[in-house]
Amino acid sequence: AASQLVTWSRLASDSLVADYQVAAGKIQVIPPGVDLGLFRPGERTRGAGPVRVLFVGGDFVRKGGPELLTAMCELPPSVELDVVTGSDVVGIPSDVTCRVHRGLKPRAAELIDLYRRADIFALPSRGDCLPQVLAEAAAAGLPLVATPTGAVPEIVRDGVNGFLVPVGSAAELASALRRLVDNPTLRRRMGSESMAVAARDHDAAANNLRIFALMAAAAGHAEPARITGVLSEVS
Repeated sequence: AASQLVTWSRLASDSLVADYQVAAGKIQVIPPGVDLGLFRPGERTRGAGPVRVLFVGGDFVRKGGPELLTAMCELPPSVELDVVTGSDVVGIPSDVTCRVHRGLKPRAAELIDLYRRADIFALPSRGDCLPQVLAEAAAAGLPLVATPTGAVPEIVRDGVNGFLVPVGSAAELASALRRLVDNPTLRRRMGSESMAVAARDHDAAANNLRIFALMAAAAGHAEPARITGVLSEVS
């Protein structure tokens, strides 16, 4: 009975058509987006200090944390890992520098700082839908290493703004991370591509306007200028 349906991903949109026989013309794909003013690149000094890999995932095991710890063993000792999670992290190899950050809330200052200090973002999920942390990392200008689960390939373009590796393969995860660790130029290029993806598809302000425009059109009151003004006053 809805005049319009909104999904966060093309994966979900395709499911509505194939599994629920919804007319494709009734569906709009609008990701939730991130605050591009908040999630932005930090002032990283290229080539100075250790390369920092960032992992953000509430369920450490399901998000592929154990595979990441194994992969870190194959990287130079100078590479450091920051793990943001709500789970217990066990089995950290003795030769891996790993800092575990627990209890961080979304948009927390410490979390934002970790994004800005990172050089690479890794999320080798065993199963996922559309992880918001990938959009945050993309907006922060990071190259992304992930698995092709759910709608992840809609954010991570293999070979463009990062790498997609098989689920559960610590060896291929290590290989992808090593390519980025060894090549600062590649990190910068892929990080720039990530920012372009975030600006095009994951700008929360722009995507929220699209939602309001859909609601106004459905109500028969399409006034984009007025909607924009209201949102400006709210922000």
